[in-house]
Amino acid sequence: MAFVVLLFAIMGGISYFLSTSHDHISNGTYEFGELTEVTGVIRMEPVPHIRVLADENGAVGKNIMLIDFGKFGARNSVEKMQKKIGSNISDFEVIIRGTLIYQDGFTLMELTEKEGALLRHEKLVEKTKYQAFPTTMINKTLTGEIVDPKCYFGSMKPGQSKPHLSCAALCISGGIPPVFVVQTPEKTAEYYILKGLQGEDINEEILGFVADATNIQGMVTELDEWKVLYIDPQKIRRLE
Repeated sequence: MAFVVLLFAIMGGISYFLSTSHDHISNGTYEFGELTEVTGVIRMEPVPHIRVLADENGAVGKNIMLIDFGKFGARNSVEKMQKKIGSNISDFEVIIRGTLIYQDGFTLMELTEKEGALLRHEKLVEKTKYQAFPTTMINKTLTGEIVDPKCYFGSMKPGQSKPHLSCAALCISGGIPPVFVVQTPEKTAEYYILKGLQGEDINEEILGFVADATNIQGMVTELDEWKVLYIDPQKIRRLE
């Protein structure tokens, strides 16, 4: 559980954007060459992730977005893990291993060994142990930039704006969930996972807006440290 202690220390020490009113720099961390083991429950929605706990009582949970090795989302590798188990992977407490990427309390794990990242699994006895309770949805209109979280949160610098456009487009088209970065007046940032109005993936639909300043309206719900923004991609507006 040493990792979990470190993880929540990272959450407590939220880093600030190095920014001006129109420009900001990602300063995330990518633990290249270092594999970390975590214990939790893998779920596929709203995006593939593993939910871990800060303590055995489950008082505080954290959601770690899963991505695959390279410029790909994790659904394929998780489905292969599920096939190996022979049942719904969310019914099991698992130990997986991967490379951590993190910034501002938002954490991802690259499945560097793909489906081989699954080390152990055990039938989950306490069904409520890893429960998460999303907040009621509220309507918001936000201005920000669509990024691919793998690069933005640490695997490449700069991982945003026009210099990163082609790479971000490859990552998102490969299945990595798009994230909307919104700069606050305090020069920090908020991060919103983008989904369609019915919870569907909209990677292809938002590609034309990646790396641009955009205005997006939609319904927001929070799942612990995550914010999820459900939108109609046809209503995204590019700012001049």
